Amino acid sequence: MKSERMLNIVLAPISPIQPRAVSSSRVRVVGVTLLLGSCALAACSSDGTPPLPSQAGAAGAAMGGAPSSSAGSAPVGGSHAGMPADGGGGGSQAGMSGAGSGAGGAAGGSGATSGGANGGGGAGGHSAAAGSPGAAGSSSTVPANPSTGCNKASPATGTSGSPLTVSGHQYYVKLPTNYDAAKPYPVMMMFNPTGNPISWAESNAGFEATGPKEAWIRVYPTMANNASGWGASDVAFFEPFYEKVIDSYCVDKARVFAGGESSGGDFSSILGCEYGDKIRATAPCSTKPVSGYALDVPIKRQCKGEVTAVVIHGKNDNVVGPANGPKTRDFYAALNHCGTTTTPVPGYTDTLSNCVMYEGCDAGYPVYWCNHTDPNYSNTNHGWPAFAPKFLWALFSKM
Repeated sequence: MKSERMLNIVLAPISPIQPRAVSSSRVRVVGVTLLLGSCALAACSSDGTPPLPSQAGAAGAAMGGAPSSSAGSAPVGGSHAGMPADGGGGGSQAGMSGAGSGAGGAAGGSGATSGGANGGGGAGGHSAAAGSPGAAGSSSTVPANPSTGCNKASPATGTSGSPLTVSGHQYYVKLPTNYDAAKPYPVMMMFNPTGNPISWAESNAGFEATGPKEAWIRVYPTMANNASGWGASDVAFFEPFYEKVIDSYCVDKARVFAGGESSGGDFSSILGCEYGDKIRATAPCSTKPVSGYALDVPIKRQCKGEVTAVVIHGKNDNVVGPANGPKTRDFYAALNHCGTTTTPVPGYTDTLSNCVMYEGCDAGYPVYWCNHTDPNYSNTNHGWPAFAPKFLWALFSKM
């Protein structure tokens, strides 16, 4: 396969979504979940913090007049709220800072999610947040779960030129502006594509702009063999890597996110199943089949819990082809017991993003499918699309 050299892009954020509901016995709670709130990048507050989301009610409620569509396959279970509107269309390459007020979404019927604490797993427990029907939402009520790295002064972070190493893999860390070692922060782990330098994700993924830069710890690892990319042989590295991160920095273990492009997308998809007890959400982009990790029904993979999933794939990807994106989508839709119908995500309905949300997923475990036509990566439709950091910042920032 050709080397995955990526084009640099300058990106932006929008606004939020929701936590995940899990009982202490990991029984899935079915109900209405609160989802994405939004603002165009220029509509976000000047400090980069997205505005609170509007919340819609039961699944099937009107979303700004957008009809539901049929896609994917999975058994029905539970119901979801609709998604609020985002004032900015996909593919925007504006900066992440801005002024103004966020655009609200459609109001629906009754909507509240409930759930107990999850006592198991490295994620440290997640609970669902309650919402009020048709009203402006509030930030997640899931309590922070501080890691052992809290209150450790001057932790080593490494740099792209002088990275840290764990289990044969290099990585470096970008701490939030004015990092407070006593404050637990969400973590965004971004896995780079094959044949690209360790600095690729910092330069191209869009999380070094206002918003994530102030609010998240960003971690940029690279594969053991850059020529072969991320694969099944890298899976064992994740646990010591995760442990090193949470022991070095003040991490909120309830909010650890993973994303990746191409083979990095393959890896973030694998982690959402293998380490669903440690990862809150995953965003695989431009995936291909991975030997040893076939996208069979989740029960065969014995996934550890559930995660929010945002599956991104180019409709006309001519590097890995378009077929594996729907397989990844259907895998997570089945894992989270989603139905077969979808709701367009307002603000992300243009062809450069084309995102839909599955209805009927287990409460707090939404699945999104973004089958875009962004030409990024030399017009191959294989690259990390411009809308992705906006969408993920909005989604993950309110979990």
